[in-house]
Amino acid sequence: MEKVIAGQIEAYDTQKIKTFIEKGFRETGLAISGRILIKPNLLSGKLPDRAVTTHPVFLAGLIELLKDCSCTVYLGDSPGYESLERVLRTGQYTDMLDRLGVHITPFTGEFVKRIDGVSPYREFLFGEDPDRYDHILNVPKLKTHGMMGMTLAVKNTFGFIRGFTKGRWHLRAGTDKSLFASILVDIHRIVSPSISIIDGILGMSGDGPSNGTPVHLGLVALARNAISLDDFIEQRLCPELFHPVTECARANGLLKPYEVVDIGMAPVPPSFPMPKSCAADWNMPSPVKKLLRNIMVRKPKQNRKNCELCGICVKVCPAKAIHIEDDILQFDYAACIRCYCCQEMCPHDAIRV
Repeated sequence: MEKVIAGQIEAYDTQKIKTFIEKGFRETGLAISGRILIKPNLLSGKLPDRAVTTHPVFLAGLIELLKDCSCTVYLGDSPGYESLERVLRTGQYTDMLDRLGVHITPFTGEFVKRIDGVSPYREFLFGEDPDRYDHILNVPKLKTHGMMGMTLAVKNTFGFIRGFTKGRWHLRAGTDKSLFASILVDIHRIVSPSISIIDGILGMSGDGPSNGTPVHLGLVALARNAISLDDFIEQRLCPELFHPVTECARANGLLKPYEVVDIGMAPVPPSFPMPKSCAADWNMPSPVKKLLRNIMVRKPKQNRKNCELCGICVKVCPAKAIHIEDDILQFDYAACIRCYCCQEMCPHDAIRV
């Protein structure tokens, strides 16, 4: 049976994180050696206390353990709109990575990967080839997500899709969360991480994944099967919500029974607010569901007090549904696919839903 290893760490402490991960490796029977690629969540260049990205101390604990095993360690991602170098510098990773001798790998290449999976699509263009490494270690941040409810281990591997080309997949899926979930599941299966380790010591609730509220959870968890890990987190924090990625995996026989190994698990928080944009998944025919979503699902709007008219929202919108006119953001809601990339990428918290 699959295992999810769950524990509690109250504050970012390199040694405690290292000890937890080492126990997790033993419990799951994972032997690590060779060329290792760490894939954290490096969405944008934010300070660690904003809870937008995987915390640098969390990564340091993992990297120290890998170095003890004589591994050659690489770290990479494809941030939303900034260069990887800038995100690492702004997020206070650079000195630590230099000290520990980690090779930085921007996902800027072109690698066509194929799968006969659960989505209608068979080819995906990656920015890095996971087959170049002996192990992929998937290290997401525990956060809410405006479109998908939560962004955890499976969605973190979407970062293998290069830069702005991520928007093409949002555009293909449109407002169909189930279709986008199937795309995420296929990408994750191509990446096929050896293990996923989630940083939930400081998580994000509310309007994540970049402008939500940092919340102390003290939760750390890992699993060889990322789908099991995601299900464990979702059932613990928001069991009443429809989770498209996990439900897609369940419907296709990819969510297997799993055992939770408790090594001092953090208590469940009294509340964990979800994004206001999270809509129910109505059990009705698709055409009716689509009509209701277009009418009832929240629309992105400009917060003029915070907006600096930087134009990032215009640049990242997959549907080209935003433009600036007379110093005001104009939204074409007929074209808007409610992916909330504009909110996700806004560095000024100037898009509200």
